[in-house]
Amino acid sequence: MADRKLEPLFWINPNFRLQFPYFSIKWYLIDHQVLLQEAQKRSMGKMVYQTKKNLMVIMLRGDRSGLDLLYSECTQFENLRLQSWLRINIRDQIVIRAKEVLPRRFHEIETIKHIKAKDVRVRKLRKRILGQCNAFKIISLSPVLVIFPIDFLDMVILHEMAHLKYMHHRKTFWAYLSQLINDDAKQQNELRDIVLSKYIDLYDFLMK
Repeated sequence: MADRKLEPLFWINPNFRLQFPYFSIKWYLIDHQVLLQEAQKRSMGKMVYQTKKNLMVIMLRGDRSGLDLLYSECTQFENLRLQSWLRINIRDQIVIRAKEVLPRRFHEIETIKHIKAKDVRVRKLRKRILGQCNAFKIISLSPVLVIFPIDFLDMVILHEMAHLKYMHHRKTFWAYLSQLINDDAKQQNELRDIVLSKYIDLYDFLMK
């Protein structure tokens, strides 16, 4: 049995779900011999974990919207090396997808709201920070946003856009952000924090 001190906070197995518009993972149970054959085929976007006793294949979908995870009845998900391999590959693909999707969505909102930043960057931020706007009007977005609902992502983007005009969180900032979102910004911010609190441990685990 694995040393419980080393056990991951979350086990990545067929019960593990990520289902979001911009990124998702899907599990497929297939015959072990078929999985062996699939592991031997060369193709773009394929990642293979193979030892004498364990086998797993990750396939990047053609539209890059997520990953298909192929396993068999022989796959040993309790293996900690496999768990680390799964987490790292899922994390890396989340980051790649985020760098494709987040700037595109950001520029769409720029056009809609007639607001222009100097630049937008996708990069790892401090723990539990989802977005930043600096004095040079450059906005940074955390790649983890790609595994949130779109309305949550848009709220983070609009929050940082409001900082292009107000580099603080005083009344004028909240009034301006309320105009941008056509809603009570403070109330929506509280709701966002509630959503974040439900998933933050999972996101911290995936992105470490």
